[in-house]
Amino acid sequence: MNALQIPQSRQPHAAFADPAPTPVSAVRPAGLRRSVAIGVALVLASALGCAPALAAGKDVSREKVINPAYLTEVSPGVHVIEDRQQIFLVPNVTIIVGKDAALVVDTGLSVKSAQLVLQTARKLAGNKKLYLTLTHFHPEHGFGAQAFKGQATIIYNRAQREELIKKGPAFRELFADKLNVAEAMKDVRLTMPDVVYDTEAEIDLGGRVVKLNYYQAAHTLGDQVISVPAQGVVIMGDLLETKSFPIMPWFPDLADTDVDPLNWREIFRKVAATNPKVVIPGHGRIGTVADLNEAAQHLDVAREEVARRCAAGNDLATIQKELTPILVAQHPDWDLKDWIAMEVQVYYERLCRK
Repeated sequence: MNALQIPQSRQPHAAFADPAPTPVSAVRPAGLRRSVAIGVALVLASALGCAPALAAGKDVSREKVINPAYLTEVSPGVHVIEDRQQIFLVPNVTIIVGKDAALVVDTGLSVKSAQLVLQTARKLAGNKKLYLTLTHFHPEHGFGAQAFKGQATIIYNRAQREELIKKGPAFRELFADKLNVAEAMKDVRLTMPDVVYDTEAEIDLGGRVVKLNYYQAAHTLGDQVISVPAQGVVIMGDLLETKSFPIMPWFPDLADTDVDPLNWREIFRKVAATNPKVVIPGHGRIGTVADLNEAAQHLDVAREEVARRCAAGNDLATIQKELTPILVAQHPDWDLKDWIAMEVQVYYERLCRK
């Protein structure tokens, strides 16, 4: 029988559950890419990875719908609806199937996308029990969650739930009003989880165990790493976008400064120590540990270079001007180059301001 396992000391508090949560079968201990000066809409859009798409003339239509035709099995029982067309605001979505249950990771931006994901999960899993979890709260990853209410047990970590409550309404309004996705946002209701955990949980889907880990703030306050340890599969969400510079939101005017690049790097260390074979990013092609290591090396270089220039007394503008072309030259084929200045600012805020 499938079981959701949460350490007893970290079981969901009543205040963090819906009035009638879906019952679980058992609980037991378990082992916006431009600067703020461009304007609030583009700033927040840049944090979610859209400004390069806008600048490059890529898709900016109202339809941001997951395409189930791009379903591929990347490991036994692990299926990904890939973002093959690189459409703005369309993420990778993962469905993990065991003998008794299936777990869906992320829903896409809209209820329409989520309904397609749900249909795909049902085709793969039949009438087996369903779970849903999200890599993080950003709209393109989880604003379709309501389609799963009553159909699946929905699981968030506590920080992710709090972040959704705090920031979700503003993100929904901004996307609807400024990012040309009003149709996708029209019917969205922010959806609370049935189950909340603090640091770790485990789901036995029947012969396939999935781990959920919260390692504290990084890309967002509530980033979650999902893995199938026995198969070397790890789902990173927007902690990793293959062949892209990292997205590090730093928007004081929007009360969104939770990004922590130092802990981000520690998360990479923890994940790399598990020797993953398949690394599923939030956007971009399916990767390997080599992609993870390459991203980690970039974080090391950016941190060291900012710290060195701070110690030499350089101000933020000077560091951004000097360091951006250096980082671009190291990875000329990476996307999101427009976001490097903000990455430098984040490191400056964390390392240089005493």
